[in-house]
Amino acid sequence: MNRKQLIDTALQGLDNLGSQLANLGISNRVNRHSLIALVMAEQKRFEGELDSLNARVNFYRFRAEQTAGQLLKPVQAISGNLRERFTSKAS
Repeated sequence: MNRKQLIDTALQGLDNLGSQLANLGISNRVNRHSLIALVMAEQKRFEGELDSLNARVNFYRFRAEQTAGQLLKPVQAISGNLRERFTSKAS
């Protein structure tokens, strides 16, 4: 059974369940349209959560790079001074 047949069978089962519930007077909101709407809403919510997570990661990455740059400035200055001293003595 391929994917399309499996999806069609599941949706037909959902429609049948919705019809039986509607006949019993329980609910008429169980159908493929409400299921698709629910899935699409959850997909959008998931995309929003993913965007929020990406924004946080990028923010903290930027802060870490800034902090590392600030911490390395004195080290680079010292190593530059030492390099100049040793190269001037060697010449």
